[in-house]
Amino acid sequence: MIGSGNNKDCEEWFFDRIVRGRPVLIPGSGMHLTNIAHVRDLSSMLTLAVQNPAAASGHIFNCVSDRAVTLDGMARLCAKAAGTSVEIVHYDPKAVGVDAKKAFPFRNMHFYAEPRAAKEILGWSATTNLPEDLKERFEEYVKIGRDKKEMKFELDDKILESLKVPVAA
Repeated sequence: MIGSGNNKDCEEWFFDRIVRGRPVLIPGSGMHLTNIAHVRDLSSMLTLAVQNPAAASGHIFNCVSDRAVTLDGMARLCAKAAGTSVEIVHYDPKAVGVDAKKAFPFRNMHFYAEPRAAKEILGWSATTNLPEDLKERFEEYVKIGRDKKEMKFELDDKILESLKVPVAA
């Protein structure tokens, strides 16, 4: 989930590395699919369910975006939103001795669902656009000064060292 006020540190995780010229470390091949949904789309789906209790009753809705992106694709979209390029480094968490859950903000597997029931039963449709949403998020990121905040990347450095990739000073 992305959007202003969101407590998940997902796109910021990418921005933190990209703006500092650091590689983005992605466990596995980077080809795993995930949904990235904007809070505006998610809240519109929930609103439709509340406004239509007769239609929504007894149904389960996947409260997700209707588009998937690869993990590498997310890194590239974040770099594009920041107006720069990105170096992506893939690694095997077990081989480097790290817990991927602590080193990366997404699951290291396909994690995709579709909102078919919400579309068919509630008439929901997404109104946001991930590349544009990420540009908006990057503007907010810079506005709050996080791009200038001092950060340590100790786990990243451990992974890079084990891969024999030079660590940025």
